[in-house]
Amino acid sequence: MNQELLRQFEYESERWIFRAGLQQYPEARRTAQLCSRFVPDDEDEQIDDEVRSCYNCQYRRWVVTSFECVMFKSALLLVY
Repeated sequence: MNQELLRQFEYESERWIFRAGLQQYPEARRTAQLCSRFVPDDEDEQIDDEVRSCYNCQYRRWVVTSFECVMFKSALLLVY
C-alpha cells in the first residue's frame, strides 16, 4: 500500500476518512493519482469535473464532513 496515499486518510471509528474533507478538489485529484485501485463511479454520481478524483471514485462513501474510502478495508486486510 502506498504510504503517501495512506497519509491522506485518518482511521476513525473503523473507517478511513479523507483528511482534506469536502470541496478540496485539487487534493482529491492528487490523492486519486496515488491510488492504483481508483475506479470511476457512475457518471451520475460524479461531482468533480476531473474524472480521476477521489470524489468521483466508486469506493467513496460520503460522511458529514468528508468521505470514507471503503477500498482500504479490503486492501489492508489483504496486506495484514
